Amino acid sequence: MKTKTINYILFCITICALPFTALQADEYDDLIAAALNEPGRLERNSSRDELRKPAEVIKFMGVKPGMNILDILATGGYYTEILAGVVGENGRVISHEMAAEGMDPNYYFAAHIRNSPHLDNVVPIYADLKDLDLEENTLDQVFLIQNFHDLWFNQYGVDPDATLAVFHKALKPGGTLAVIDHVAEESAPTSVGNSLHRISPTLTKTILEDAGFVFEAESGILLNMTDDITKNVFAPDFRGSTSRFIHRYRKQ
Repeated sequence: MKTKTINYILFCITICALPFTALQADEYDDLIAAALNEPGRLERNSSRDELRKPAEVIKFMGVKPGMNILDILATGGYYTEILAGVVGENGRVISHEMAAEGMDPNYYFAAHIRNSPHLDNVVPIYADLKDLDLEENTLDQVFLIQNFHDLWFNQYGVDPDATLAVFHKALKPGGTLAVIDHVAEESAPTSVGNSLHRISPTLTKTILEDAGFVFEAESGILLNMTDDITKNVFAPDFRGSTSRFIHRYRKQ
């Protein structure tokens, strides 16, 4: 297992950022830092920054002011809060959660969005993945963070091809799909998305390229060779510190 993980690290290409246009490098760093240091962020989110390295992820994915971004299965809004600060008042973050959260009058993140000025550019939507539909050519990015494997989670009843087609349709030409997920063995089938909540990075590339996305780059900053990639990600010894791959894809 460790050998496979080490080999993946050796072949992984880390790209720090896309070329800057309107922003200079120092301005971009300050913008991201301000989003991370926003005092209104939930502590349950900000406390995970060290393990999730969001500044590096944001740069790698090329998030910029003015973008329209969909955060799929935001699950309490870890990236929603950060993205809102980076895209700014001229951008928009669509924060997606499952339908059940929209039916819960006590759902804490819905109240947080309503009551937080730093989330004024966030639009929450609630829909099960199998029912999700999006307007064509309206998004600059789709963030799919630690949830690509959920397209094969039996409880959700998703048609993976149909859901990926929805993402592809919604992205503008040249728009990007940001994927982070828990590493599974290279030979692992998609069914481990249901059992282990992991997926093979190589299989991920194949599936997304078949769905019409062009693979652009990958980063190894969240890989962890002490992770046992044959274990469930919720196992007490690994939860929160799994080995995760980072991919960026583009719609032509």
